[in-house]
Amino acid sequence: MLAFLCAITAVAMAQRTITGKVTGATDGQGLPGVTITVPGTSTGTSTDANGVYKLSLPATAQTLSFSFIGYEAQTVTIGSREVINIALQSTTKGLGEVVVVGYGTQTRRDLTGTISSVKGADIKNLPVSDAAQAMQGRVTGVDIVRSDGQPGSSPSIRIRGTGTINNAEPLVIIDGVPAGGLSDINPNDIASMEVLKDASSSAIYGTRAANGVIIITSKKGNYGEKLKASVNLYKGVSNATRYIPLLTAPDLVMLKKERYTNDGKQIDPIWNDPYYAQQRTDWQRALLGSGQVTNADVSLRGGNSTSNYLFSAGYYDEKGIIENTYFKRYTVRINSEHKLGKRLKVGENLQLTYRQNEGFDTYSSQTGLIFSALRFNPAIPVFNPDGSYGSSKASNELGDINNPVFTAQTTDGWAKNYRMLANVYAELEILDGLTLRGNYGYDGSIYNQSNFVPKVLDQTRTRDRAQLWNRSESNSSQLSEVFLTYNKFFHQHHVTFTGGYSQQEAKGYFFKGERWGFADESPDVRVLDNGNEIHDASGNFNPQNAIASGFVRGFYGFKEKYLLTVTFRADGSSRFAPGKRWGYFPAFSAGWRVSDEAFFKDNVKFVSNLKITGGWGQLGNQNVRDFQYLAPVNKDRRYNFGESPYVGIWNSRLANPAITWEKAEMTNISLEAGFFENRLNAVITWFNKNTRDMLVPAAAMDLHGTASIPDQNIGQLNNKGWELEVSYQGGNERFRYNLSANASFIKNTVTRLYESGSYISSTNYGRQNQEISRTYEGQPLASFYGWKTNGIYQTQQEIDADPFIAKDPNKGNIKPGDVRFVDINGDGIINELDRTNLGDPNPRVVYGFQAGAQYKGFDLSLSFAGVGGIKLYNADKMQGMDPTYPYNMYAEALQRWHGPGTSNSVPRMSLSSDNSNNRTSDRFVEKGDYLSLRNIALGYTIPAKVWGRTGISDVRVYVAAQNLFILTSYSGLTPQLGYNDATQDGNRQRGVDVAAYPQARTFTFGATLNF
Repeated sequence: MLAFLCAITAVAMAQRTITGKVTGATDGQGLPGVTITVPGTSTGTSTDANGVYKLSLPATAQTLSFSFIGYEAQTVTIGSREVINIALQSTTKGLGEVVVVGYGTQTRRDLTGTISSVKGADIKNLPVSDAAQAMQGRVTGVDIVRSDGQPGSSPSIRIRGTGTINNAEPLVIIDGVPAGGLSDINPNDIASMEVLKDASSSAIYGTRAANGVIIITSKKGNYGEKLKASVNLYKGVSNATRYIPLLTAPDLVMLKKERYTNDGKQIDPIWNDPYYAQQRTDWQRALLGSGQVTNADVSLRGGNSTSNYLFSAGYYDEKGIIENTYFKRYTVRINSEHKLGKRLKVGENLQLTYRQNEGFDTYSSQTGLIFSALRFNPAIPVFNPDGSYGSSKASNELGDINNPVFTAQTTDGWAKNYRMLANVYAELEILDGLTLRGNYGYDGSIYNQSNFVPKVLDQTRTRDRAQLWNRSESNSSQLSEVFLTYNKFFHQHHVTFTGGYSQQEAKGYFFKGERWGFADESPDVRVLDNGNEIHDASGNFNPQNAIASGFVRGFYGFKEKYLLTVTFRADGSSRFAPGKRWGYFPAFSAGWRVSDEAFFKDNVKFVSNLKITGGWGQLGNQNVRDFQYLAPVNKDRRYNFGESPYVGIWNSRLANPAITWEKAEMTNISLEAGFFENRLNAVITWFNKNTRDMLVPAAAMDLHGTASIPDQNIGQLNNKGWELEVSYQGGNERFRYNLSANASFIKNTVTRLYESGSYISSTNYGRQNQEISRTYEGQPLASFYGWKTNGIYQTQQEIDADPFIAKDPNKGNIKPGDVRFVDINGDGIINELDRTNLGDPNPRVVYGFQAGAQYKGFDLSLSFAGVGGIKLYNADKMQGMDPTYPYNMYAEALQRWHGPGTSNSVPRMSLSSDNSNNRTSDRFVEKGDYLSLRNIALGYTIPAKVWGRTGISDVRVYVAAQNLFILTSYSGLTPQLGYNDATQDGNRQRGVDVAAYPQARTFTFGATLNF
């Protein structure tokens, strides 16, 4: 009987199973392919793609050994434990790092595509409303441009240049769900951001990957982890980084009078009134005050042998440097995963967000708020002695704009957005190394907006009735995916296969109501019912669209030296006509780890890692207007037949049944090297990206009517260049430091567009009513376009002798002190035919530099960002230097021509525009190169021993600054100019300064408490 019981016990012990997860000690990410063995036996296994393992132990097992190339081996005692989690320390820094690659993970040493990573720890507690802002300068090949400094505004992201004239934003994936953008996620919830830049790494997302892919992985708990809590708090103040020198009231009066004198006209009496020669208000400083930023978030995470969880809640509140501009965000996140038996896991990622913000129009050349502050007369006070707002009503000579402080303080509006981004998944291990995963994702949002403007009687631009408009919009999308993953190590072979199916459907609706005339304008009765007149009532369904996809990716590694990845995806989109809906996107890449070859590692000791990779692939872009293959029919069109009016229907747009995908074809080659045990690392990449079948507006030659013209697959665009990354980690246990730098050199060229000489223009700007940018074949996208100048005419003799205007019918109107324009075509006439390319707004180089150091409990980090080889167009200066306007001007106007030899750059003061001195020209094109200290932080971690038994493990306190300084020769408010979305030009116009909301400098103080 005793022998029988011993036998039963031995069998039970032999069948004992240990599970766990192996992670990297620095980032906490799972490590695939780690070898786990029982010393002295043949028993062993390896971790899966997520770093998870399961091993049946023999009766004699007492310890487990964990080993992985690039990491320090560990041996642990088993004891009575059933779950053993291990964190391995890296010996070859970075090579064992786990990278999310889309529908799976890989170690960095196995990558054959070009993927850059930003860890959540690198961007934690930065005072930014959008995680994209935190990426600036940290990722090579990625250009982050924020067109508007308004709180809550989202920057534009360009990966390896602007690849299309249409929507060029990358695809953003948050925890497996396409998310549209980064404004809703709390940056402190981010574990990592992977940027997929080349075709090989992006092709798994096919049709939507032409502009690159950003994959966000949120923080999660770990199995077998005790409950841990973290609290983050910071508070900060912000102010404007710079102001534009403007004329003071006395100087303004002087130049206003000079206009009349130069033109031989009687001076308007208002300029002889001493009241307007007294400086009363600096309108920039009156409008641009101090802002505040407040952040608070808390997270709880932990787990046991069968479950893990994370809960976080966050609050972010930014008050802008302009009154009544703000952005608030409340976030809640719940992530968990559960093991149901030995082979099945289920989990969910839930993100709930509420956002509220308010801002002003700062793009208009007539009523923009910053424009108004730069133009408003400095002799006018903000408030009159009786408490009323100062105004320019006294004379047309003072301009037709309203007091900007009045506008900021009396406008009442808000926008609110409620959003849920969620997914649930189940993963079944069918066989060892073979898993089936199903994923359902939901993205739903409700957007409400309200704007109330009061009746205005005491300003120049009056409004006889108050106006209120409300808008509501609801959108949702549902994602269904199922895919198989097979990951297996066979001695010297490593095979990973992923294949599956994905389907996503989107729908929504909107309505808008507007009423004018409110007898009572009190804040608590500003509702539509109280308006007297219905001015607008509209509503409709948003276009419904769907996309279905099949995808497959295979990876093969031999001896961990020879690597191959092949990817294929097929996508069908409802945006295109039947027969044109499906696109097919193949890609492949290969790698050779030269440093693992015997002939290399035995002879080149100082090089610890050397890998060559290259790849080619095709990607797609469907980010264009929906259903252009159809001709929409609108109602309520009025017609006249004879003397009788009729109401009918009409086609608002012509149809293009042949419309289909834009395609991007990319080739790249990379060299990755590590030196001195990978303390020094460098990566250099060459890439060439061609966008084909680019959708551009069809030429409307010889057509008449009001129907809009659909896009056609006509254009071609090329982006090619180099990327360089260098990093170094050094120091010892007491003092550690790290340095990194990156730069990308990109050339953008439109290689095909209609026929020779044809172009796509931006919208017209200002009272000049001229487009600033044009896109021509053979030139960069959205190049500046206008007249070249050659100084100022000093005398009448110069005018008479100038061959540029020998045949110009306007020659008699040109006077000394006017601008000398260049006759490009040599016909002796200055006209439209002399307009030419004035500069490229796309940067030739985008670069960044980061540095960090830790000594005892202190830590210091710095992050710089900059661009070079870029031109900017100062459109606001074009307005602010024009004396024909009744506004204030730039102080530079004091350098005007007022006699021979006095100036060769600023024309004379005149009320006349006969020579159009301030037309679109190279006078307003400036170098836009800059270097900015984006972030700097100094912190100190108070160790656990100070806190005793309070439960606090450590506390870090810190001070930080964002946009501390910027080095640039640009004369505007900021050189960080992007795409003027308010002009609805998209990528047709970039780098044009229209006096948008300026960037702010922010100082913060904060603390992080860990329990």
